[in-house]
Amino acid sequence: MTKAETGNNVWSNRWTAAAEVMLIFLVFFLYAGWPPPDVNEAHYLAKAKHYWEPEWCASDHFLQSADAHLAFYWTLGWLTRLAPLPGAAWLGRFLTWFLLAWSWRRLSWAVIPRPFASLLTACGFLLFSSRFHMAGEWVVGGFEAKGIAYALVFFALGAILRQQWNWGWILLGAATSFHVLVGGWSLVAAGCAWLACPHLRPPLARMLPALGAALILTLPGLIPALLLNHGVGADVSRHANMIYVYGRLAHHLVFHRFPHWHVARFAILLVIWLVACRATACPTSTGALGQRPLRGFVGGAVCIAIVGIAIDQSLLHHLDVAAGLLRYYWYRLSDAMLPVGASLALVAWLTSFRDRRPGWGQAALVAAVLIAGGNLAWTNVQRRGDLRPGSDVQMLPAWPDDPARTRRTYEDWRETCDWIAEHTPKNACFITPRMQQTFKWYAARSEVCCWKDVPQDAAELVQWWQRQRELYPRRVVFGGLAAHGEQGLRDLAAKYRADYVVVDRYLNPRPLLLPRLYPSRFSATTSAYEIYQVPQTGSDR
Repeated sequence: MTKAETGNNVWSNRWTAAAEVMLIFLVFFLYAGWPPPDVNEAHYLAKAKHYWEPEWCASDHFLQSADAHLAFYWTLGWLTRLAPLPGAAWLGRFLTWFLLAWSWRRLSWAVIPRPFASLLTACGFLLFSSRFHMAGEWVVGGFEAKGIAYALVFFALGAILRQQWNWGWILLGAATSFHVLVGGWSLVAAGCAWLACPHLRPPLARMLPALGAALILTLPGLIPALLLNHGVGADVSRHANMIYVYGRLAHHLVFHRFPHWHVARFAILLVIWLVACRATACPTSTGALGQRPLRGFVGGAVCIAIVGIAIDQSLLHHLDVAAGLLRYYWYRLSDAMLPVGASLALVAWLTSFRDRRPGWGQAALVAAVLIAGGNLAWTNVQRRGDLRPGSDVQMLPAWPDDPARTRRTYEDWRETCDWIAEHTPKNACFITPRMQQTFKWYAARSEVCCWKDVPQDAAELVQWWQRQRELYPRRVVFGGLAAHGEQGLRDLAAKYRADYVVVDRYLNPRPLLLPRLYPSRFSATTSAYEIYQVPQTGSDR
């Protein structure tokens, strides 16, 4: 081959790689490109904005709590100063999806070095991660720290599969700085991958400098996490763990509370991965098709989940002890990495099957494309049935048999928050309805507490729980904030230095004998939400 032909091939390969990355980016956009804020964006980006602008929502309890993701705020939180929150979300999403697409293409090519196979594996990954998760983990979505961390994990895996272990460790250290749990568990899984590759690994001594660099890179994520409970008594820490694990995040952390179908489908995916691995050759010599490090990594993630299950089941009668261990998200990495392993193993098997049996193999590949593409199409159909942002879909009230009422209530919420942003002081504090998590995003005002916004440090977490119990007891959950009555709302406002209360009228239409600001008493406008000013009385203020 001449030098010119070699150069042409290099440019052709680069253009193919760029096309694959952009197509995968487009797939991620079609999958998750819905109006912000997505499920965690209102939580993450409000914290990031307050980090860079402490005067923004200055009296908000959650925003004043400890910062657990400093690397994310340092490196990307400034986007909230560059653009309004929705614009910052889109900028961050584009960056995250591009990094995920780029890293996924490199990872997929290391396993299946065939043009555009990475597009099918990406669609398969989305199918498995969205339909087969056990504990609610996801990778492709809104703008938050774990999206960046997973992109770094994918880059690391791609490096490890190319026998670049030193780069793999360094990238995993960087992932830990962004998200200590994603990166930390990935480091453990990478250790399992190294042990699983006796003929495909460098000696430990040769990796020590890279391991040292990785350790240093973990510090921006590790140190804030270690300081969360610094100086807190054992009783407070134990109480905080119980609140965090069993009171607030059991759907992510407590195996015996997972829906049985979620456990069953995860087990089905595990069987699919094992069968696909068994059916696909795994060379023991170095080469692009060597999947052993990937299998070791995915197997390590599954083993971490099994340890979490063992902790859960063995400590059913010692919940306080279990809470101190289960708070570390034992199932997070397996929820993300088992879909990675299954997608890559299945497509690798399909391509090898097509080489052996062209007719049947081509039919199987077409079926895989239809299934994976069908999942992407069906996800869009499902989301188009409710075009509210993900954060509002998750928490605002909805009536499945009356979508017009659902949409009208969302619009009332937006209009109420817009009125607050325009007509109240920037330092005002509000008591807000329990069924929402986007008040700060739309109104740019402090609130006493919010169910979604869980502080990460033990002392503030216990205070947050106390606020939840006082503001939203059982009668308020079913009867709205008006169930407190006028004096109850005055007392709560005095205790927590709130100036206004936003009442959820879809739960309780009883008028309050307090100054109503919105809608105006002289207006014919009706709304699912009303704003009342709480008179400033007593010495508590």
